[in-house]
Amino acid sequence: MIPKILIIAGSDPSGGAGIQADLKTAAAHKTYAAAAITCLTAQNTQKVFAIHNSPIPFLRQQLEAVLDDIKFDAVKIGMLGTAEIIGCVADILAKKAKKIPLILDTVMVATSGDLLLEKKAVSALKIKLIAGAFLVTPNIDEAEILAEIKIKNLADIKRAATKIKALGAKNILIKGGHLNFPDKKIRSILLDEKNNFHLITNKKIGIKNIHGTGCTLASAIACNVAKKMNLVDAVRKANAYVARGVAKNLKVGKGSLVLGFNA
Repeated sequence: MIPKILIIAGSDPSGGAGIQADLKTAAAHKTYAAAAITCLTAQNTQKVFAIHNSPIPFLRQQLEAVLDDIKFDAVKIGMLGTAEIIGCVADILAKKAKKIPLILDTVMVATSGDLLLEKKAVSALKIKLIAGAFLVTPNIDEAEILAEIKIKNLADIKRAATKIKALGAKNILIKGGHLNFPDKKIRSILLDEKNNFHLITNKKIGIKNIHGTGCTLASAIACNVAKKMNLVDAVRKANAYVARGVAKNLKVGKGSLVLGFNA
């Protein structure tokens, strides 16, 4: 049987991030992906122009329809947008997907700098989805918000991971791409459910404006988890996949670069 994942996220019509990037990633990992759309966006590689949130009753119908029909091996969550959407998703998953590993990408701000999660929704995210998630994957900026500390070095990343894990998640991966180390390597930290720290590294290619790396990483991890891979290997393989995509980056529009195909 092919591994199956459910993606719950927003749509990016430019194709670089969101549901579109998630589906491409699942296909590359030979994993079947279903998708429930939380938000429609009007965006391109330069800017998010508008966001249209799925009406809550319709979002509920999407989730119930697929969860009543398909047995999933992992769930990946991306853009949620509002506290109401968070509440709806959390409620349905608690009722119909409690035993399925949840990989939560805490999407808050787009690469362009546009806000993708209402500030007032952060507490709902902590209480309703981070608590109980199998893996949470914030970047440095998101981890600072969630842990309520400033992150300047590796020790800070570990401290932030511990604080976020205390919210109730089993495992935390803090992506270190926004920090600059002298040897030009990216250092991310995985804090596992046994409270062991794992260092995930790769060479920093030096591209700041690349679109969709967070979505792709979380989806690749979800695919690997769905294949019953142990979490450390799942994260390392997903990280390597994204690094290859960054190295093969494409300029498809006037703004941010996107991950290369066949990575």
